[in-house]
Amino acid sequence: MTDYPSKCDDSATDSSPESDESTSESLSETGDSLDDADPTGDAEFPNGINLDVRQLTDFVSDHAVWLLDADGRVATWNERAAALTGHEESEIVGTQYRVFFPPESRETGRPEQLLERARTEGRVEDDGWRLRSDGDRLWVREVIASIRGGETDTASDREVPSAGRVGEASGELLGYAILVHDRTAAYERERELREEQAFTESVFEAQPDIVYAFDADGNYIEWNDRVPEVTGYTDAELAEMGPLEFVAPEHRERIAAAITRVLEEDTHVTAEADLLTEDGTRIPYEFNSARITDETGTVLGFTGIGRDVSDRKARERELREEKALTESVFEAQPDLLYAYDTDRDLIHWNDQFEQLTGYDTDKLEGMNPLEFIAPPDREHIERAIERIMEDGERVTAEGRVLTKDGTTVPYEFNSARITDETGTVLGFTGVGRDITDRKIRERELERLERLNATIRTIDETMVAAETRDEIESAIVEAFAAADAYRFAIIGRVDAGVALDRLRWEPQAWAGIDADGVENVRSSFVEPANYPDESPFETGAVQCYRHLRESDVDERRADARDRDYGSVAVVPIDASGRAYDLLVVAARESAAFADREREVLQEFGGTIGHAINAMAVRRLLYLDTVVELEFESTDRQDVCIDLSARTGCRLSLEHVLPLTDERYVYYVTVGDTDPERIRSVAGDHGSISEVRRIDTSRDDSHWEFVVQGPTVTGLLADYGARIRSEVVDDGVASCVVQVSPDVEVRDVVEAVTSAYPEMRLVSKRTDEQSIEPRSDFRQRLEDELTTKQRTALEAAYYGGYFEWPTRNSDASEIADRLGIARQTFHQHLRVAQEKLLTAYLEDGETGDD
Repeated sequence: MTDYPSKCDDSATDSSPESDESTSESLSETGDSLDDADPTGDAEFPNGINLDVRQLTDFVSDHAVWLLDADGRVATWNERAAALTGHEESEIVGTQYRVFFPPESRETGRPEQLLERARTEGRVEDDGWRLRSDGDRLWVREVIASIRGGETDTASDREVPSAGRVGEASGELLGYAILVHDRTAAYERERELREEQAFTESVFEAQPDIVYAFDADGNYIEWNDRVPEVTGYTDAELAEMGPLEFVAPEHRERIAAAITRVLEEDTHVTAEADLLTEDGTRIPYEFNSARITDETGTVLGFTGIGRDVSDRKARERELREEKALTESVFEAQPDLLYAYDTDRDLIHWNDQFEQLTGYDTDKLEGMNPLEFIAPPDREHIERAIERIMEDGERVTAEGRVLTKDGTTVPYEFNSARITDETGTVLGFTGVGRDITDRKIRERELERLERLNATIRTIDETMVAAETRDEIESAIVEAFAAADAYRFAIIGRVDAGVALDRLRWEPQAWAGIDADGVENVRSSFVEPANYPDESPFETGAVQCYRHLRESDVDERRADARDRDYGSVAVVPIDASGRAYDLLVVAARESAAFADREREVLQEFGGTIGHAINAMAVRRLLYLDTVVELEFESTDRQDVCIDLSARTGCRLSLEHVLPLTDERYVYYVTVGDTDPERIRSVAGDHGSISEVRRIDTSRDDSHWEFVVQGPTVTGLLADYGARIRSEVVDDGVASCVVQVSPDVEVRDVVEAVTSAYPEMRLVSKRTDEQSIEPRSDFRQRLEDELTTKQRTALEAAYYGGYFEWPTRNSDASEIADRLGIARQTFHQHLRVAQEKLLTAYLEDGETGDD
């Protein structure tokens, strides 16, 4: 039978006053001298009884034995006791028994308690800690037996000595026999086993997973509380079940094979299967099983842990679905997708990456990101990567991708750092988007902005220009001065010939010499040299791009020699009439895209209208004009047709243009009933609105809104205007004023071609009197009466003409002048009429 040490009470407090006694208590303190102790080990007690310790030693050979006297002092000592405790006989004999106990036992009075029990009970056993001389502790099993003397003679009242009796509770107490068995090693082993067992049991029960153990025959021998909780079986039911009964049928063959492996081949096996509960529920589980063997290696069975992997399975399913989705998106992505590790090795990419770069899979793996970037862009891409990896920024950067064949493609890269759940940097990933179209648009916008800036400069110059030559010079000089353009040429078109015989005569150029002008004429302007559409015929801007790579030798050679990449030929016209042809050469090969072409088309019309408007404006201020007198019966003219229908006399007083094909005619009609005029004019196809202004004596004054092509509009296209037109019974006499700068032949041919029944009667040069401003003012001062001038000044300075809100009304001004409101209106209207008549008609008015 194996003895297991019991735990002693090491925590109680010692009430003994001798708790700090030295282990070397003096033998003199005992009151008895043991100096003559028998070296053979025999102890002589005070009553003369001897006890042979050797007999006890031989009896218990694996124990240390010593004797205490009746006061608990060491009486005998031998080598075995010295070997166990480390105390020599000379130092220990006469020392109190308590010296062998650690301080905590002394404090609780444990030594005294044991001796007292031995005295009263005759014998006591104790397991506990004892001290060696060097302070080390021993766990011992100690037996203490009391030693008592013989019987007492009652007759003579004296003690009769006899051999000492050990372990008896009667008789005179002579001392104590101590038998000590060192069990320290066994105690440590047992303590470790207990701790290990406690640890195992705590882990076993604290385990959130199911824990199981089966013997080699498949009998369930151990499980934790989670097994019945999860399976729904009782402990009694579990004790009768085999391992395969807990597994879904379709998984049993696989689990059986795993059990065989763990019992026969592998010490550890992991397998997955659906756990089948008592109610038929299936739960995905992972089983980690290990073989159980004894010290000889004999297989006793297997044990293991089953873990519910429902969440993991669900997560794996989600991850698979997410991965499938990600991969589908990854591959469907039209942009480049890439991922690099911390060493900047390419580790992941999509098909688009391979297609763009031209590298195959084996070559791409491990390539550095800068290998795909054009050299001029590598420095700023490198800085962007550093910001991603070191600062964790999400970075957008532009750079040109360098393909395997050396092609470069502009790309925008959006990249971010890759980190795991702990924040450890794993690399970076991103998306690259082809921005070729965007770059083209940006360049187009830049060119368009430069073109508009150049045109604005030209517009400002045209406003101040007084001649056509100034406009043409301003145009070519502005284009040649702009960095985006190399040169510009403008030439006039002979509009008096048919379209197929039009000629272009250069008038002004800048940024190019005369020889270059001739090369441009032959390459881009004259339609006979190449099958290009002529801008003369189409009226549209003609553009030639990428000329440095042109298939036409002459164009390619001249473009490279003069360093231009594209040319635009811009017709300058107004209302269908060609004036000039502008040629502009740009540095860039891709210049003059659609939006630039639209701007140039509009710009050509603006220049044409400016030239035309200049001619009309000069008519107003020239002191010399050319007057052409025409006679006509052509009823395309609405005035002639209206006169012929009504048989009236009609005078065209003034024409006010509203749009290019909409005019207001102010007409005076005589010799007919006004209602007849209203009826015929109201039904006329070219007259949209009719209003009678007033009637004076035999004449009536009318306002007609005329729409459609008119002779007035045709003349305006040539910088000419109708000075007067009088029609009598369908026969018209019309005086047209033309600037001396205008080719009269062109005007006459245009008019007679459009109106065949109109013929030129005479041509003359007329000197116009240009009245200085001071003379005009003086004449107006003479025509206005004092009251009229006062009313006009009061209305002007009093804010009567302010719009949309007047600062003063008629009543306020009249009160200020001290006149009636009606009188103020009369003076003001007469003054306004005289002012407008003097400005518009240069006529004379009377003083009303």
